[in-house]
Amino acid sequence: MWIPALMQNKTSNDTRPTLCVINYNGANVLPDALEAACRLTDRFGEMLVIDNGSTDGSVETVERHFSPFRVVRLGANLGAGGARNAGLREAASDLILFIDNDVALTAACVDELVGAMESHPRAALAAAAVVYAHRRDTVQYDGAECHFLGIQTLLDENRSIAELDPAVRKVGSIVTCCFLADRARLPADVTFDEEFFYQLEDHDFGVRVRARGPEILSVPTALCYHGKGTEGLSIRHTGTYTTKRVYYLIRNRWLFVLKNYSLRTLLLLAPLFVFYELAQFAIVLKKRWWTEWGNAVIWIVRSFPSIVARRRHIQKHRQVPDREILKGGRIPFRPELTTSPLEDIAHRLFNFVASSYWAVVRPLI
Repeated sequence: MWIPALMQNKTSNDTRPTLCVINYNGANVLPDALEAACRLTDRFGEMLVIDNGSTDGSVETVERHFSPFRVVRLGANLGAGGARNAGLREAASDLILFIDNDVALTAACVDELVGAMESHPRAALAAAAVVYAHRRDTVQYDGAECHFLGIQTLLDENRSIAELDPAVRKVGSIVTCCFLADRARLPADVTFDEEFFYQLEDHDFGVRVRARGPEILSVPTALCYHGKGTEGLSIRHTGTYTTKRVYYLIRNRWLFVLKNYSLRTLLLLAPLFVFYELAQFAIVLKKRWWTEWGNAVIWIVRSFPSIVARRRHIQKHRQVPDREILKGGRIPFRPELTTSPLEDIAHRLFNFVASSYWAVVRPLI
C-alpha cells in the first residue's frame, strides 16, 4: 500500500512528468520503446525503468545504451501492479506517465494527456488512445468502462482512427498500457492491489479510484503505438489463452467483484452471476481448464478473510455508487474463445439474457 510519507523526499520543483516504463523480460521490445521516449526527453523531468526482476539482459541494455533512464530494480517479479506502485513511490513528480515496455510514445500523446489533466482538475487518471504499432490506422482501445459482470469493456476497440470522436470523455475504468496519473489527486490509500499480480489489476485500480470520487479521462487525441508485448505472456504473441492467463482471469474477476461491488448490487446480480458462472464452467470443461478453475476456487476460499477485510475498507470509504460506474452493453469477449459456430450461438444467447436482465435491475442498483 502506498503510504504518503514515502513520498516526502521525492518531491521535485520540476513540474514536468516523470516517465515510468514498466519492464519484465522485455529485451525484444524495450529498446524500441526507449528510443521513442528518448526523442521526447525535453517533456520529462526524469525517466525511469521499473524492472520486475528481468533475467533476459534487458536491464543491462538500458544501463549500457539508454543513459537518460534510471533503472529501479525490484529484484523479483511483483507483477505489473507492484511495479507501478514502485513507480508511485520513486517518481519525483506528482505527474507520472506510465507505459508498458512495448509502447512507443509520441509528442502528441504526452502533450494531450498533460493538457487534459490540466483542463479537468477533478481527474486523477488519463488514458491514451492505444494504436496498433503494425496497423497505425486502427485503435486497439482508447479507455475502458466496467461491465456489470465485473469485466473490463474496452472503448472504440479496433476502430479506425478516422472514426474517433476527439473529445475528452469521462470513463469508469482504466487500461494501464499508457496512462497519466496525478499522485496528488489520487486517494492516499488507493494503490494497485498486488494480489492480482497479472490481469485485471488495472481494472481494479481504476474502479477503486473512481469509486472514491476522482475522475478518469479517456483522451482520444493522445496517440501511442502498441507492440506485441512480452513473449509468453501477451495474447498477441501466443495467439491463444495460456493456462496462466486462464487462472488469473477467472480468479481475479471473482476477487474484483467481491471487493468492489456493494452488497445490494451483489444480491441484485446474483441470479445472473450464477448463470454466468455456469456458462463459464461449461467453457472450462470444454477447453479442459478445470485445473486452473479449481486452483482459482481454492485461492479465493483461502484468501476470503483478507478479501472481506479489504472489502470493508473499500465500501466504507467509497463516494460514488455502483450505478454510476457499472455499464451495460455486450459482454466483452475475446474472439480466441469462440472456436465453433455453436460457441458463437451460445455467446449471442448469453448476451441477450444478460442485457435483458440488466435492463430490469439497473434502475434498482
